[in-house]
Amino acid sequence: MVPVSRVSGVAGSAGRLPCLVSHSHQEDSPVLVLWYRDGARFPFYTLDLRESGDRQEFIDPQEKGRVKSEAAGAYLVLDPLQGRDTASYKCRVDFEISPTLFALVNLTVYVVPSRLMVLDRESQAVAAGLLGPLTEGDTLTLYCVATGGWPAPEVTWWRGSTLLANHSIVLGYDTPRPAVVSTTTPRARVSGGGAGLGQVRTELSIPALTRDYVEANLTCRATNNNITEPLTTSLSLLLYLRPRSVDIRVPKSPLVAGQETRLECMAEGAYPAAQLTWTKTLNGKTTTLPAQSRHVGERTWSYLTLVPESGDHQAALTCTATNPNISHPGLTSTTTLTVVFAPRVKLRLGANLGEQPITEGRDVYFECEVTCNPPARQVIWSKDGKRVRSQKKAGILVSEKNLVLQMVRRHSAGNYTCTAINSQGATTSNVLPLDILYLPVCEDGPQTVAVAEGENTRLSCRVDARPQTDLSFTWFFNNTLDTVEVEQHRFTVLPGVSVLDYTPRSARDYGTLSCWATNSVGTQADPCRFTVVEAGPPERVGNCVLVNLTVGTLEVGCTPGNDGGMPQRFVARVFAAPTHNLVATLEEPTPRFHVSGLTPGQDYLITVTAVNAKGASDPEEIDAVRLKVAEKRMGEVSEPPVSPLVGVFLGLVGGFVLLLLAAVLLSRARSNRCRCWGHRGAEAGTRDSPTNTTTTTTTTATTAATTTGATSTSTSTPTSTLAHPTRPVTLEEGKEAPDVLRTINETAELLQPQIFPEVISARVPPPPYTRNQAAIRVSLF
Repeated sequence: MVPVSRVSGVAGSAGRLPCLVSHSHQEDSPVLVLWYRDGARFPFYTLDLRESGDRQEFIDPQEKGRVKSEAAGAYLVLDPLQGRDTASYKCRVDFEISPTLFALVNLTVYVVPSRLMVLDRESQAVAAGLLGPLTEGDTLTLYCVATGGWPAPEVTWWRGSTLLANHSIVLGYDTPRPAVVSTTTPRARVSGGGAGLGQVRTELSIPALTRDYVEANLTCRATNNNITEPLTTSLSLLLYLRPRSVDIRVPKSPLVAGQETRLECMAEGAYPAAQLTWTKTLNGKTTTLPAQSRHVGERTWSYLTLVPESGDHQAALTCTATNPNISHPGLTSTTTLTVVFAPRVKLRLGANLGEQPITEGRDVYFECEVTCNPPARQVIWSKDGKRVRSQKKAGILVSEKNLVLQMVRRHSAGNYTCTAINSQGATTSNVLPLDILYLPVCEDGPQTVAVAEGENTRLSCRVDARPQTDLSFTWFFNNTLDTVEVEQHRFTVLPGVSVLDYTPRSARDYGTLSCWATNSVGTQADPCRFTVVEAGPPERVGNCVLVNLTVGTLEVGCTPGNDGGMPQRFVARVFAAPTHNLVATLEEPTPRFHVSGLTPGQDYLITVTAVNAKGASDPEEIDAVRLKVAEKRMGEVSEPPVSPLVGVFLGLVGGFVLLLLAAVLLSRARSNRCRCWGHRGAEAGTRDSPTNTTTTTTTTATTAATTTGATSTSTSTPTSTLAHPTRPVTLEEGKEAPDVLRTINETAELLQPQIFPEVISARVPPPPYTRNQAAIRVSLF
């Protein structure tokens, strides 16, 4: 039984098809591996291992460049996969001793969708990102449309890991799958159908937006396989909410006069953050008090710092929460003032650092000074708003009032704070910026620059350093002979970059230019390097051969020359001979060209030229001769069936030859009677004249060729009628045959079929090509 395996892949990636290349005989090895697609008669890929271990590959021209075999043919690699590669493949392996093995592989190629977009209820495109503002209670309707892909993708709406909608409408997938599905189709309007691409549309409908959808992420996913990640687009909802509650939190202990404290007001349910306002009412007089606010989710806190006096006892303190984005009177909360002592915090650097600049590799100490009553129960350290926790392996040591950073690096720079918390509130210290200085570092890697002699090029040496205001640069040139420092006036210095205009004047001016930057910390460890190489027109291609020939097409391959230090491309021009009319122009990144649409029997001249930004090489000429279509049929594997018309045609030709022979014999008999009556000298002159004999022969041969439908035509030169001269037919040794026999001999040669060249096996490599050849003559089978 033939083993069957299944392989799946995604268009654009590589696919590996397995094949059986081992047998029960351990010492036996495969000699020939052939791959067929969808029951095809001929293989599209052949691996020949019979030539003493040398690998020879024969690949269908349509698959060249993306089909290869691994090791001894164990796997066939298609890279990249295309949509049309979905098929059933058969692998055949021939061994030296063991019987032939077969294996079947069913390959499925998935094509991911080319685009995913979101539309609103008006069919207008909605950009990914923030959607809104919306108000609590609004209705929301969205459509997610996936375009392209095969098979039709599944389109769903998600909120986190919760599925919201998966009911889809599929459009444009009624027709069979195209042979090639592109994943780079340009964008088209969804309402227009996508230029022949299928679409899958899924609707998301939310009747009334609730508080649960504040800052909710709605994600649309499209997938048609389990190999690649789904194609997604996400929306974050901007939903405005009214405050649901507000409350003032006061300490239980009484206030201490003259001592600063902080009171807290919290509002819930508002989005964006509620605006909290403090007012103090004493003896009928209301005063607005300043405060700081922060919010987390739907909660908002406001902190009031107050130094109460004895007259503030029993004063009414009110906190009002409003959402300025919604027309709403707001909510209020009122309490009686009680003075408390909130923490007071100050952050500074350790005294041992002094005023010295901080560079990479030093240890930095922070001190958080906290004053509060009752004592602080927790101190939180933050950098750029994010909490700093103790990490001994990273050199971060956190204690109650100290923060130690060991062996600081440039990423340690930022704004540091510490927050002290007690039972009455929390206070954040002043912001202390930490600035770290470091050596210059090259922003770009080593570069190679191609430039011709006498041509100017600009080299930019960019570095990352702190500080950058005091940067200085040094340039050095190095080649195989010496190292020279570049003079200061040859380059300019700008903030963070040095620019050198360099012009090589001779071959010694090609080499490596190195750039060092220096600031107040020091000189960079590794310089920025620029390798200057010589640029010029490319060299002429060589070793041009015709690698693939059919009736109307040919393929030319050449060996590229030196590219002149710059990217080169190759241009082929096809001329019709002998008129030299331009038939086609082709341009490829490699010197290999496929020319189609040629006329059989027509001579062609092909030129191949290498081109880069500096110019073009001398053209390489190739002279190719196209043979007749009839000659190609001789090279076919199966012999065509004989038509009954051939027998009729041969009968007519035989009858005509017999009539012609009778006419010639009758003419010769009459001529003999006349010669008996005439003068013997005149008779001999008439019979032996070469001109008359040749003329008679030519006329007779031309008549026979015209009657039998031969493709050759009569010309004014008698000797051009026959492909090659013939020796007169003799009846006896030393005696020349009569004229009639010579005529029949020549007529038979005209009717003789053409001799075709021997059909050469496809595995026989073409003869090597030398540059001394003036032209390449091609025979098509």
